[in-house]
Amino acid sequence: MSELFLPKDYTSEDVPVNENNPDIIYLDLYKPRTVYYNMTATFNGRQLDKDVPLKVQLGYGHKPLNLNNIKDIRFTAAKPDGTGVQTIGEYKIFNPIAGLVYVTIPAATFSAPGMLYFNLQVITNDEQLLSSNTCYFEVEASFARAVFNAGNYDTEIEAAKKQALANIEKFNSDVNSRLESANALAQGIENSNHVLAQAVDDNAKAVQAGLVPTNGGANVFTGPNTFQKLLTLAAGLNLTSPLTVDGTAINLPEMLQKLNDAIDKLNHIFDGDGIGADTDFNNLENGIHLLYVTQKTVGKGHNFPVLDNSKDNENVSMYGVLFQFGNKNKFPVAFQLYFNVAGSTDSSIYLRQKAGNGSGDWGGWSNWTVNK
Repeated sequence: MSELFLPKDYTSEDVPVNENNPDIIYLDLYKPRTVYYNMTATFNGRQLDKDVPLKVQLGYGHKPLNLNNIKDIRFTAAKPDGTGVQTIGEYKIFNPIAGLVYVTIPAATFSAPGMLYFNLQVITNDEQLLSSNTCYFEVEASFARAVFNAGNYDTEIEAAKKQALANIEKFNSDVNSRLESANALAQGIENSNHVLAQAVDDNAKAVQAGLVPTNGGANVFTGPNTFQKLLTLAAGLNLTSPLTVDGTAINLPEMLQKLNDAIDKLNHIFDGDGIGADTDFNNLENGIHLLYVTQKTVGKGHNFPVLDNSKDNENVSMYGVLFQFGNKNKFPVAFQLYFNVAGSTDSSIYLRQKAGNGSGDWGGWSNWTVNK
């Protein structure tokens, strides 16, 4: 266990707990004694933990604190690496009269192993600020960090990031290539339409200048014919011989089939795995995913980029592309990259990663990082 540092004349004691539930710690904001509270018997952390709920009963002067008159409860911590972290609005009251509340400990708290010191601050509607005694617990090093040795961890991450950017560049190249193919295909369809229109026109001219058919009768055309009025074939057209224009045979069924095949290719040129508002980004397969959300509610904890996943997000509209790739058997890092597309002015790339651990399983995803 890491070394404990106490101010002068301070002592260390186990943190008090609720008399009916030892899993709930009790903090009196009146701070009646000069003590630091040891959380070891009740709570400890590990690197890569994220959004951990801490069950707390708040009191003042040995009585439960009424939480109906508070504006905010903040978790403020000094980390082992010398940096700090503070939350704003990250709590959930489940019994205001009894002072019972869940306080969220964010992922940044668990970034470095060692002794962590924290207190809770309560801001009332009257702008009073009340703080608890200092508490402390040990952040244990994560096994997921152990899969990289200290000498090449950063190098491997940088290499993976470069590979991710190279994959994005390749994707852009593939998209441009497919767009060029689509343009060429569309031009081919247009040329085929011109050929077909010319064939029909040439055929009409070939029929002109011949025997006028008998109205309502059966007619056999043995030479060129001219029709000065619109020709209507109410029962269809049956050709017993191939259609020939200027000596060139025209196979209409084959031409129509090729046209339908070309249109079908266009329809599927940008196929992808569609995902929506009920998608959990932590449970996606490798590949390309097309996100389409229109005025939907994205539930708390779905791990969307851009959004605040600690709460439900209402009336969300997002359209974007997500790439996920990684193989813990070949290279123990996986990546997700996301960027908005149609209708957005946000050109940022959102990137996060996870690592394989020593037992062959994946660790948790990191927070989303924004690359402008």
